[in-house]
Amino acid sequence: MSALTHLLAGRLWSPAGFAEGVQLTFAAGRVSAWDALPPRLPSGDGVFDARDAFVVPGLVDVQVNGGLGWSFQAQHRAHFDAIVAHHLAAGTTTFLPTLVTADETTLTESLAVLADYCTKSTSATLPGIHLEGPFLSPEKAGAHDPAALRLPDGPLLQRLLTAAKGQIRMCTLAPELPGSLELIRALAGLGIVVAAGHSAATFAQMQAGVEAGLSFVTHAGNASDWPHRAPRPEGFWGSEPGLVGSLLADDRLSGSVILDGFHFHPALVPPLAKLKAPHGLIITSDASTVAGCPPGEYSGGGLLATVHAAGYATSGRDGRWLAGSTITLLQAMQRAVTLSGLSLHAAVGLASAAPAHHLRLAQRKGHLGIGADADCLVLNEDLSLRAVIVGGRLTTDR
Repeated sequence: MSALTHLLAGRLWSPAGFAEGVQLTFAAGRVSAWDALPPRLPSGDGVFDARDAFVVPGLVDVQVNGGLGWSFQAQHRAHFDAIVAHHLAAGTTTFLPTLVTADETTLTESLAVLADYCTKSTSATLPGIHLEGPFLSPEKAGAHDPAALRLPDGPLLQRLLTAAKGQIRMCTLAPELPGSLELIRALAGLGIVVAAGHSAATFAQMQAGVEAGLSFVTHAGNASDWPHRAPRPEGFWGSEPGLVGSLLADDRLSGSVILDGFHFHPALVPPLAKLKAPHGLIITSDASTVAGCPPGEYSGGGLLATVHAAGYATSGRDGRWLAGSTITLLQAMQRAVTLSGLSLHAAVGLASAAPAHHLRLAQRKGHLGIGADADCLVLNEDLSLRAVIVGGRLTTDR
């Protein structure tokens, strides 16, 4: 990886819009200066010329399960390296490795190995682990192994936390399950982002969760209910907001959507982004074990999946359920523009600034202001990737 001292940007992303003709200066892995392009441009091996391109902050993903057939559940560091390299090469410079529902032994062993790996990562920034399960609703299991689901259990949670050595950054659970509120309080008290997902929670149950410390909805609209009619005590069918309606109605809740064109209808993204602005909606890849794999049948990391030629994966346990996505976050961001019609500026915000905000990394990630980590992408006019820069070092140059 070659170290850079300057990046010459034609259009540089900032929270206020794209700034034109900017020279970024890098030092010690961070942005040290932001100036207009000078009349006499710097040159040499340490200068990257992107005057004909877009420069945007490195992407931040809250949910990456794996890729290339490998999973973070595998407890195999070489597999971890391959997964990280795959997503980093596509511009995801910061992300949460994600573990899904499994038996206690598998989860505790996986957490211990992955926690150690996160603290020693020298390529992408891995600020912690996203634990998705095992406290999920059986009726909303999706691609998770239903046999490994557990009711909320304080001692089990403590064993998982101990194994993770303080590295759990986000935890997804079903807030309607008995005992969940106690777990939400415990997790939130540790500064962990607590999310509702794979859940059949009602609006009332979501409100109770929020009061206990719940603040997020994982992949809204997938393995979760949209507003619908449900029986009321009075005997008639009344309006029930469900998980998605709770996200819409409560300003205290933020959430993610998987924007691969299959999980969440692209037409719904612009109004949802507008409603939840500025940081209440993020896009995630929810990249599964089979992200980046050709069509075929796969198993591993707690997942049985079939990758289809059209670019989606279905669960081998129940073909009606999608099994995570096959894409990277860059592809999700590109589809926010091409399928949803968002501006590039808005799409970058959903894939970088907003997730950095929720992971409490906004001082260093999600922007390229002075003092921020020098993590950025160079995009061509057609939004294809030209280069990835991490800590001021060029890691991918196409």
